[in-house]
Amino acid sequence: MSTIATAHRLEPQPAPRPATARVRAAVPVYILSTLVGSVILLAVQPLSGIDPAALSLVQFGPALGALATWLMFRKTLTGLRPPAIPIRRAVANIATVTAACVAFWLLLVLAATLSGTAMVGPAAVGALPFALFLPIQFIGALGEEIGWRGLMQPILESRMTRFAAISVTGATWALWHVQSLAAGPVPAVCFFISAMAIAVILGYLGNGSFRQRALTAAIGHWLINIACYLLAGNDSLGRSIEFTAISAVLVAAGVLAVRALRGSDAR
Repeated sequence: MSTIATAHRLEPQPAPRPATARVRAAVPVYILSTLVGSVILLAVQPLSGIDPAALSLVQFGPALGALATWLMFRKTLTGLRPPAIPIRRAVANIATVTAACVAFWLLLVLAATLSGTAMVGPAAVGALPFALFLPIQFIGALGEEIGWRGLMQPILESRMTRFAAISVTGATWALWHVQSLAAGPVPAVCFFISAMAIAVILGYLGNGSFRQRALTAAIGHWLINIACYLLAGNDSLGRSIEFTAISAVLVAAGVLAVRALRGSDAR
């Protein structure tokens, strides 16, 4: 009897799951920290001398929110860390998200061609050459994705289905873009639809650890931003927002269809 009990004690026990209350608290703390950080960065932007068309400092609000949340809930978040995936699979995910963004770009080109809309192309952003605009935009996209797909979505996935986590993250991400939602009813609706569809693309194609998810999503986010800029320049909430919404929905539907055909886990 004692031998059996001793053997049972020696068996490795599963790590306890983080307390549900602390997990639930981490998400509102992240959102509040992101909002506060975003307001501060908006105030700093005019003082920085940085052209917001080239790099909007508010894009780093989610990264600040993620940092604050990590500092407050480090032990809890450590227990929620999704496992890293092999490098080969991570590279395959990046290739897949790149292919999805190329499809998005081709749909935008098709829509512009059929409607007779002139595309802006690789124009300079103020005094900033387009070649320099590209890497700067990636830094901004990474600043966002560290928080949204890198931290918030994985936290939610620990307590709900993956589709639900993607939807909640996508809706919060869309509502965070207050300036887009205040541009009028049609642009606001089209932007919200676009954000939700892009959240599906980035949320399903980004897998692995916090860092792997953030990097994959940042690459996709960056490529989508560049595609939208090549179409409409800084007027992304003009007529082209309708093209963006339609293209994003079609690509998101394709991602979901491929997952269904492959029998992927629907979480």
